[in-house]
Amino acid sequence: MEADRLGGSKGVARIVVVVDSSFLIQLAEGVIAPSMVLEALEASFRFMAPRQVIEELERLANEHPKPKVRRAARRALWMMGRLGVAVEEVDAGNADDAIESLARRLKGEGLSVVVATNDRELRRRLRSLGIPSLYYRESAGRLELEWEIL
Repeated sequence: MEADRLGGSKGVARIVVVVDSSFLIQLAEGVIAPSMVLEALEASFRFMAPRQVIEELERLANEHPKPKVRRAARRALWMMGRLGVAVEEVDAGNADDAIESLARRLKGEGLSVVVATNDRELRRRLRSLGIPSLYYRESAGRLELEWEIL
């Protein structure tokens, strides 16, 4: 198993999963179950998000013209509390830049990092940095881990 080589001891989170707003919304809507993350990574993990992701969800919850999107964003904010998502202050402009910055910092600290996002452009950026991403493949109905071995 690829994840077994990531180190750490049993019962201790071995991977930090940095989440974006679209992934959190899919968790809140039940499209993605937390157990699917465990199954995809085959290792213990903990969720983390930069403050900008929370701000993005708050904007969607309060200002989006579609009620369905507002409800989904509110559920995602609620789900963050239920899942114990740690929020980090990151000095970056938008949510994608903050996610990339946080992932780079954590990787630089020697942690195993995966970014959970359905944003193709962000996944491309992460791939160029050697940071794996976890995304929902709708056609297969499952999470997939995208690695780029450099």
